[in-house]
Amino acid sequence: MAKTKTSFDKEKQPKRRTPRGKSERTKILDAMKRQTRTEEGFYDELITRAFNPDDNFTFKELLNRMSPMPKAVNPLYNFDLPLKSLPHEKAAFILDAIASGIIPSDVGNHCIQAIKAMIDIEEYTDLKERIIKLEETLNGGA
Repeated sequence: MAKTKTSFDKEKQPKRRTPRGKSERTKILDAMKRQTRTEEGFYDELITRAFNPDDNFTFKELLNRMSPMPKAVNPLYNFDLPLKSLPHEKAAFILDAIASGIIPSDVGNHCIQAIKAMIDIEEYTDLKERIIKLEETLNGGA
């Protein structure tokens, strides 16, 4: 039976990169070992400091790591944006929704900025296609 090459063959193995340096965590753990300290001892000291009334920092840090504050997110707003309309008509619709109190102004502004970004993308794509066609025409006619 003929041998087939696999990704395990030495010829196909990628050359090894130079090793990266130690991570910050590894460096800290190495330094703790040199001081005859352990990771468990570090956490014990951290808890001791957290419950010290004179330490105003450690308890708050531990609390933030154990129970981080959730990121603020905008609530969902449902409104019927006419998808087949022109961009300026969509923007006018959004402005009307802001004025009517259907959506808040910051959310409306995000929507209008998204419409503008789409227009920019369409313009870029159109220009790129036109340049390619011009170059093909110039190169083909030469």
